Amino acid sequence: MIGNRRALTMKGILSKLAALLLGAGLIQADGDGRFQLGKVNGRDCLIDPDGKPFLSLGVNHIQNVFQGEGALLGDYRQACEDILKRLTYWGYNTGGYGTPEPLCRMLPSFAPMYLTKNANYMPDEQFEYCDVFDPVVQQKMREVIQYEIGKQAGNSTLIGYYWTDTPQWDLERARKKRGTDWVSMVRELPAGAPGKVRYEQFLADGGHSDEAFLRLIARELYMVIGEETRRLAPDVLIFGERYLAHDHPDCVIEEALPYIDVLSIQPGGVQFEAVYFDRMHEKFKKPILVCDHQNSFPTPEYPKTMWQQLESEEAVGVAYEQYLNDAFEKSYIIGYQRCQYIDRYADGAGMLKQGIVREDGTAYKTLTQALRQANLQALERFQMHHNFK
Repeated sequence: MIGNRRALTMKGILSKLAALLLGAGLIQADGDGRFQLGKVNGRDCLIDPDGKPFLSLGVNHIQNVFQGEGALLGDYRQACEDILKRLTYWGYNTGGYGTPEPLCRMLPSFAPMYLTKNANYMPDEQFEYCDVFDPVVQQKMREVIQYEIGKQAGNSTLIGYYWTDTPQWDLERARKKRGTDWVSMVRELPAGAPGKVRYEQFLADGGHSDEAFLRLIARELYMVIGEETRRLAPDVLIFGERYLAHDHPDCVIEEALPYIDVLSIQPGGVQFEAVYFDRMHEKFKKPILVCDHQNSFPTPEYPKTMWQQLESEEAVGVAYEQYLNDAFEKSYIIGYQRCQYIDRYADGAGMLKQGIVREDGTAYKTLTQALRQANLQALERFQMHHNFK
């Protein structure tokens, strides 16, 4: 009898979990549509291909299980199926950027495009600002877009496309970190270079501030990549560049607005920055995706970890739940993507890029229990808000 009661209890738990995940769009039925944006009961949200509101809870960089020291070898499909089961159990319903084949066709996922080499994390020897006014540079960007969109042919689980990760736009921040900035780079181009010609025309027309020319750089970039992305994928959502919080002058985002559907922001810190996000939404009137975020904790093997470090797994779990609660109180937040699936040591940074599973694939038990609880609570609140039956 005890065994039967346990079986019935487990069956009830699994049935409830399945209903929650189905209602929030985790279990996808067959459909020919695409993910879209909608507003339900006053809340911005994704709408899945079957017309159901969808709250995106995802994990980025899952491809790292197949890369670097300790990479998984063998049957990729089986490995992806195993990862999918774990993500599902932990309440995640999305593959963030860096989701490998074939996993990106097993669950809703995002596809990135890396179109410029000005990401905040890049070392100086790899970092560069390109001449976006150069037709040759523009054509190379179009070719990358064509290639990346071609890879997603027939993928009905695709949520949308990202462009470059954490581009370094802010002039002062760039000067402090790189000793230059995008406007200065263009100004220093040789005579006759397309960017130099455009800058000289800007001056001749009465332009004078670096910020005003930065706007023209952004306008040219987004026109090229925005028009090409929309031409090749007219029915797919564009999530734009993944802006690092506070490294996106208003003039830059204003030039992106005609081409993007959602603002994608990578914040830092432990607490949800409500004032910052409220301002972003009030000014730019776009739904917002928290596209990359986490907190970390030290381990005996790795006392130094990326992201803001808290004292323990328990503390990170508590902070995660609070962050989701605060973020999803905002009607314009349509999802949250957690950074990193598996532990990988970053040699260049000299610290651990911490995941939710260790290098050997074993889960951080205390952390994953907390993540699961927070995710299922968020999905249940979302379900109740949208009156799922």
